[in-house]
Amino acid sequence: MGTSEKPTYVFEEPKATFDRDGKVIFEGFYSGPDKHGEKAMILYSVKKEAHVNEETPHIHDFPIILNFLSANQDDIYDFDAEIEFYIEGEKHVITKTSSVRIPAGTKHCPLIFKRIGKPVVFLEVHLTDNYVRREE
Repeated sequence: MGTSEKPTYVFEEPKATFDRDGKVIFEGFYSGPDKHGEKAMILYSVKKEAHVNEETPHIHDFPIILNFLSANQDDIYDFDAEIEFYIEGEKHVITKTSSVRIPAGTKHCPLIFKRIGKPVVFLEVHLTDNYVRREE
C-alpha cells in the first residue's frame, strides 16, 4: 500500500460458496484473510434442514471454534435442534446454544444436523490464514 492509499476497513457483502468433490459444503457469509489480512476465517450460515454437514473425520493444524445458536433474532437461546458432533471419536449431542472448541491437531467430525425444529445459525471461526486438512 502506497503512502497515499487508505486502508480498507469495511468489506461489503462478503459471501462464498465452497465445494468438495462436487458437493456444496458451505454457502453463506465468509470473511477471510484475502479480505481482512488477519489469520482468521469466519463462516456464517443458517441451517434449516437436517443433513450431514461433514462426514469425514479430519485434523487441522490450527484451532477452530464452532458456534451453534438459534436464528431467532429476538432470542438466540431459542434453540430447537439436535446436532451430533464427534471429537476424538467421542459423540457429543448439541441441543442448546453452544460453542465448541477444537484445539489444533484434534480429530473431529462427523458433524450431523440430525433434527432442525427451528433454523440454526452455524458460525465457524478458523484461526488461520491457510485452510488445510488431513483426513483421518
